[in-house]
Amino acid sequence: MESKYIIPASNISEGVEFFLRGAKKRRSMAIASVRQINSDIGVNLKLISAK
Repeated sequence: MESKYIIPASNISEGVEFFLRGAKKRRSMAIASVRQINSDIGVNLKLISAK
């Protein structure tokens, strides 16, 4: 007899995965924006993001 339940690949819900994916995208866009602004004004910093 087959089980009707699907075993999830992870314990993170789809809503949380969606939220985290958006957060990663916003963080990468913010870092790219800061790098662009710094290069425009001639500042050369090494950015390190804390997770």
